[in-house]
Amino acid sequence: MMLLQGKRVLITGASRGIGKAIAEVFVREGASVMLTARSADLELFAESLAAGGAKAFATKADLNDEAQLKQVVLKTREKLGGLDVLVNNAGVLIQGKLGMIQNAEAHRMMETNFFAMLNLTQYCIRLMAKDKKGSIINLASIAGTQGIDGISAYCASKAAVVGFTKSSAKELASQGIRVNAIAPGFIDTDMARQLDPAWFQKRVESIRLGRVGQPEDIANCALFLASELSSYITGQVIGVDGGMQV
Repeated sequence: MMLLQGKRVLITGASRGIGKAIAEVFVREGASVMLTARSADLELFAESLAAGGAKAFATKADLNDEAQLKQVVLKTREKLGGLDVLVNNAGVLIQGKLGMIQNAEAHRMMETNFFAMLNLTQYCIRLMAKDKKGSIINLASIAGTQGIDGISAYCASKAAVVGFTKSSAKELASQGIRVNAIAPGFIDTDMARQLDPAWFQKRVESIRLGRVGQPEDIANCALFLASELSSYITGQVIGVDGGMQV
Protein backbone atom coordinates (compact mmCIF):
# COMPACT_ATOMS: atom_id res chain seq x y z
CA MET A 1 0.00 0.00 0.00
CA MET A 2 1.18 3.51 -0.81
CA LEU A 3 2.28 5.54 2.20
CA LEU A 4 0.02 8.54 1.56
CA GLN A 5 -3.05 6.85 0.12
CA GLY A 6 -6.05 9.07 0.84
CA LYS A 7 -3.99 11.94 2.27
CA ARG A 8 -4.97 15.47 1.25
CA VAL A 9 -1.94 17.74 1.01
CA LEU A 10 -1.22 21.44 0.49
CA ILE A 11 2.31 22.28 -0.68
CA THR A 12 3.64 25.83 -0.97
CA GLY A 13 6.47 26.87 -3.27
CA ALA A 14 5.54 23.84 -5.35
CA SER A 15 6.58 24.92 -8.84
CA ARG A 16 10.28 24.08 -8.60
CA GLY A 17 13.10 22.70 -6.48
CA ILE A 18 12.24 21.09 -3.17
CA GLY A 19 8.51 21.86 -3.38
CA LYS A 20 8.22 20.27 -6.82
CA ALA A 21 10.12 17.17 -5.70
CA ILE A 22 7.87 16.82 -2.66
CA ALA A 23 4.78 17.03 -4.86
CA GLU A 24 6.12 14.35 -7.20
CA VAL A 25 6.99 11.97 -4.37
CA PHE A 26 3.71 12.55 -2.53
CA VAL A 27 1.63 11.92 -5.66
CA ARG A 28 3.60 8.75 -6.34
CA GLU A 29 2.65 7.59 -2.83
CA GLY A 30 -1.07 8.20 -3.37
CA ALA A 31 -1.68 11.72 -2.06
CA SER A 32 -4.12 14.24 -3.51
CA VAL A 33 -2.38 17.60 -3.74
CA MET A 34 -3.12 21.30 -3.94
CA LEU A 35 -0.05 23.16 -5.19
CA THR A 36 0.60 26.85 -4.76
CA ALA A 37 3.39 29.17 -5.87
CA ARG A 38 3.87 32.48 -7.65
CA SER A 39 5.24 30.89 -10.82
CA ALA A 40 3.28 30.76 -14.07
CA ASP A 41 4.63 27.21 -14.55
CA LEU A 42 2.55 25.91 -11.67
CA GLU A 43 -0.55 25.07 -13.71
CA LEU A 44 1.45 23.09 -16.26
CA PHE A 45 3.10 21.10 -13.48
CA ALA A 46 -0.25 20.26 -11.89
CA GLU A 47 -1.60 19.24 -15.28
CA SER A 48 1.35 16.91 -15.82
CA LEU A 49 0.69 15.23 -12.47
CA ALA A 50 -3.02 14.90 -13.25
CA ALA A 51 -2.21 13.44 -16.68
CA GLY A 52 -0.43 10.63 -14.85
CA GLY A 53 -3.58 9.81 -12.92
CA ALA A 54 -3.02 11.92 -9.82
CA LYS A 55 -5.56 14.17 -8.16
CA ALA A 56 -3.59 17.42 -8.45
CA PHE A 57 -4.72 21.03 -8.46
CA ALA A 58 -2.92 24.36 -8.60
CA THR A 59 -3.66 27.88 -7.45
CA LYS A 60 -1.20 30.65 -8.18
CA ALA A 61 -0.77 32.97 -5.20
CA ASP A 62 1.54 35.32 -3.35
CA LEU A 63 1.29 34.12 0.24
CA ASN A 64 2.43 37.52 1.52
CA ASP A 65 -0.97 38.80 0.36
CA GLU A 66 -3.46 37.66 3.01
CA ALA A 67 -6.41 37.79 0.63
CA GLN A 68 -4.63 35.45 -1.77
CA LEU A 69 -3.53 33.25 1.11
CA LYS A 70 -7.13 32.86 2.26
CA GLN A 71 -8.14 31.88 -1.27
CA VAL A 72 -5.54 29.11 -1.26
CA VAL A 73 -7.13 27.63 1.87
CA LEU A 74 -10.65 27.97 0.47
CA LYS A 75 -9.66 26.28 -2.80
CA THR A 76 -7.94 23.52 -0.87
CA ARG A 77 -11.13 22.83 1.05
CA GLU A 78 -13.18 23.01 -2.15
CA LYS A 79 -10.99 20.72 -4.26
CA LEU A 80 -9.70 18.28 -1.64
CA GLY A 81 -12.57 18.33 0.83
CA GLY A 82 -10.25 18.87 3.79
CA LEU A 83 -6.59 18.79 4.72
CA ASP A 84 -4.33 16.16 6.27
CA VAL A 85 -0.85 17.50 5.52
CA LEU A 86 0.53 21.03 5.12
CA VAL A 87 4.03 21.51 3.69
CA ASN A 88 5.29 25.04 4.34
CA ASN A 89 8.07 25.14 1.75
CA ALA A 90 7.89 28.58 0.12
CA GLY A 91 10.92 30.71 0.90
CA VAL A 92 13.46 33.21 -0.33
CA LEU A 93 17.19 33.64 0.31
CA ILE A 94 19.08 36.92 -0.24
CA GLN A 95 22.76 37.07 0.62
CA GLY A 96 24.09 40.00 2.62
CA LYS A 97 26.91 40.53 5.09
CA LEU A 98 26.34 42.50 8.26
CA GLY A 99 26.63 46.19 7.49
CA MET A 100 25.32 45.62 3.97
CA ILE A 101 21.89 44.11 4.62
CA GLN A 102 19.06 46.22 3.25
CA ASN A 103 15.96 46.59 5.43
CA ALA A 104 13.66 45.80 2.53
CA GLU A 105 15.50 42.54 1.83
CA ALA A 106 15.46 41.50 5.48
CA HIS A 107 11.74 42.24 5.72
CA ARG A 108 11.06 40.30 2.54
CA MET A 109 12.80 37.20 3.90
CA MET A 110 11.04 37.39 7.25
CA GLU A 111 7.66 37.98 5.61
CA THR A 112 8.03 35.09 3.16
CA ASN A 113 9.95 32.59 5.28
CA PHE A 114 8.12 33.14 8.56
CA PHE A 115 5.04 35.36 8.55
CA ALA A 116 3.43 33.78 5.47
CA MET A 117 4.05 30.35 7.00
CA LEU A 118 2.56 31.48 10.33
CA ASN A 119 -0.54 32.93 8.69
CA LEU A 120 -1.15 29.94 6.42
CA THR A 121 -0.73 27.52 9.29
CA GLN A 122 -3.30 29.39 11.38
CA TYR A 123 -5.90 28.98 8.65
CA CYS A 124 -5.00 25.38 7.82
CA ILE A 125 -5.25 24.07 11.38
CA ARG A 126 -8.94 24.93 11.26
CA LEU A 127 -9.38 22.36 8.51
CA MET A 128 -7.24 19.78 10.29
CA ALA A 129 -8.94 20.28 13.65
CA LYS A 130 -12.23 19.03 12.22
CA ASP A 131 -10.70 15.57 11.81
CA LYS A 132 -8.59 15.77 14.99
CA LYS A 133 -5.43 14.91 13.07
CA GLY A 134 -2.85 16.35 10.73
CA SER A 135 0.83 16.75 9.96
CA ILE A 136 2.50 20.11 9.39
CA ILE A 137 5.96 20.06 7.83
CA ASN A 138 7.95 23.30 7.90
CA LEU A 139 11.05 23.83 5.79
CA ALA A 140 13.69 25.34 8.04
CA SER A 141 17.42 25.26 7.19
CA ILE A 142 20.80 24.40 8.62
CA ALA A 143 21.18 28.19 8.50
CA GLY A 144 18.47 28.48 11.13
CA THR A 145 19.80 25.73 13.41
CA GLN A 146 23.54 26.45 13.27
CA GLY A 147 24.01 29.85 11.60
CA ILE A 148 26.10 30.60 8.51
CA ASP A 149 28.18 33.71 7.92
CA GLY A 150 27.14 35.96 5.07
CA ILE A 151 23.40 35.30 5.34
CA SER A 152 22.53 36.48 8.85
CA ALA A 153 19.08 37.83 8.00
CA TYR A 154 18.14 34.60 6.26
CA CYS A 155 19.43 32.62 9.25
CA ALA A 156 17.21 34.69 11.53
CA SER A 157 14.13 34.01 9.41
CA LYS A 158 14.78 30.27 9.47
CA ALA A 159 15.53 30.30 13.20
CA ALA A 160 12.03 31.73 13.58
CA VAL A 161 10.71 28.67 11.73
CA VAL A 162 12.53 26.41 14.19
CA GLY A 163 11.10 28.19 17.22
CA PHE A 164 7.62 28.20 15.73
CA THR A 165 7.82 24.49 14.98
CA LYS A 166 8.79 23.51 18.51
CA SER A 167 6.21 25.77 20.14
CA SER A 168 3.27 25.01 17.85
CA ALA A 169 3.90 21.27 18.20
CA LYS A 170 3.21 21.58 21.91
CA GLU A 171 0.16 23.72 21.36
CA LEU A 172 -1.46 21.55 18.68
CA ALA A 173 -0.71 18.08 20.05
CA SER A 174 -4.00 17.96 21.95
CA GLN A 175 -5.80 18.38 18.62
CA GLY A 176 -3.96 15.45 17.07
CA ILE A 177 -1.87 17.73 14.85
CA ARG A 178 1.84 17.03 14.61
CA VAL A 179 4.34 19.73 13.68
CA ASN A 180 7.89 19.01 12.54
CA ALA A 181 10.54 20.74 10.49
CA ILE A 182 13.20 19.70 8.01
CA ALA A 183 16.48 21.60 8.08
CA PRO A 184 18.18 21.07 4.71
CA GLY A 185 21.84 21.73 4.13
CA PHE A 186 22.93 22.82 0.66
CA ILE A 187 20.51 21.41 -1.91
CA ASP A 188 20.87 21.59 -5.69
CA THR A 189 18.09 24.07 -6.50
CA ASP A 190 17.67 27.30 -8.47
CA MET A 191 17.94 29.20 -5.18
CA ALA A 192 21.32 27.65 -4.42
CA ARG A 193 22.64 28.31 -7.92
CA GLN A 194 22.01 32.02 -7.46
CA LEU A 195 24.45 32.25 -4.53
CA ASP A 196 27.99 33.57 -4.89
CA PRO A 197 29.91 30.63 -6.49
CA ALA A 198 33.02 30.91 -4.31
CA TRP A 199 30.96 31.21 -1.13
CA PHE A 200 28.83 28.27 -2.18
CA GLN A 201 31.80 26.07 -3.10
CA LYS A 202 33.41 26.66 0.30
CA ARG A 203 30.31 25.30 2.01
CA VAL A 204 30.00 22.36 -0.37
CA GLU A 205 33.55 21.30 0.51
CA SER A 206 32.48 21.00 4.16
CA ILE A 207 29.81 18.36 3.44
CA ARG A 208 31.03 15.10 4.95
CA LEU A 209 29.11 12.86 2.54
CA GLY A 210 30.91 14.58 -0.33
CA ARG A 211 27.98 15.79 -2.41
CA VAL A 212 25.37 18.51 -2.63
CA GLY A 213 21.94 17.29 -1.63
CA GLN A 214 19.19 16.71 -4.16
CA PRO A 215 15.57 17.88 -3.80
CA GLU A 216 14.53 14.23 -3.59
CA ASP A 217 16.59 13.85 -0.40
CA ILE A 218 14.33 16.40 1.26
CA ALA A 219 11.18 14.97 -0.34
CA ASN A 220 11.87 11.54 1.11
CA CYS A 221 12.18 13.00 4.60
CA ALA A 222 8.94 14.92 4.07
CA LEU A 223 7.27 11.68 2.97
CA PHE A 224 8.22 10.08 6.28
CA LEU A 225 6.87 13.02 8.29
CA ALA A 226 3.63 13.11 6.29
CA SER A 227 2.98 9.39 6.65
CA GLU A 228 1.80 7.30 9.57
CA LEU A 229 5.36 6.02 9.96
CA SER A 230 6.01 9.16 12.01
CA SER A 231 2.74 9.17 13.94
CA TYR A 232 4.55 9.49 17.30
CA ILE A 233 6.95 12.22 16.20
CA THR A 234 6.26 15.91 16.79
CA GLY A 235 8.23 19.04 17.65
CA GLN A 236 11.37 17.77 15.91
CA VAL A 237 13.77 19.48 13.51
CA ILE A 238 15.41 16.90 11.27
CA GLY A 239 18.67 17.88 9.62
CA VAL A 240 19.10 16.61 6.05
CA ASP A 241 22.51 18.04 5.30
CA GLY A 242 24.97 15.25 4.50
CA GLY A 243 26.95 15.99 7.66
CA MET A 244 27.69 19.56 6.56
CA GLN A 245 29.97 21.59 8.81
CA VAL A 246 29.25 25.34 9.03
